[in-house]
Amino acid sequence: MAFWERYEKLCLGCGYKPGSEQAAQAIGTSRGTISAWRKSGNPPTSDMLVRISDTYGVSTDYLLGRTDDPIDYTNPDLIAELAGPQLDALGGDVKKAVAFQKATADDVRREATQQKGVVLYGQLDEADKGKAEAFMLGLLSQDKYATQPAVRKKRA
Repeated sequence: MAFWERYEKLCLGCGYKPGSEQAAQAIGTSRGTISAWRKSGNPPTSDMLVRISDTYGVSTDYLLGRTDDPIDYTNPDLIAELAGPQLDALGGDVKKAVAFQKATADDVRREATQQKGVVLYGQLDEADKGKAEAFMLGLLSQDKYATQPAVRKKRA
């Protein structure tokens, strides 16, 4: 993905068009300058890249297409947010701390979803529990779940 595509994605993610006055004001430039980037296909100057990076909270390497990871691991705000035992335990490696934080958040969401399913299932009577299990087994038999073996529980 080229600079313009990444820049456009960031702007749209904030709710404005990349060539708009609002986008230009956000990074401290003119609409004409932004238009020149789009038309030429060339990225902006290094100073402007830094301003865009700071404005959108991404790395300049991401803007230049050198990485697909938008996180700026040198950002002092990010480091301050992660500071403490977690970052210390990972030897000060900000990238590992961010990955750990994401994995933990994913686990929490997954656990909450599973817990909700268990609570709802527990509210059913025995006949409806059987229907719910049959329905879920039917869903799991679809091709998109072929790599995940269905758990079949014998009913007493």
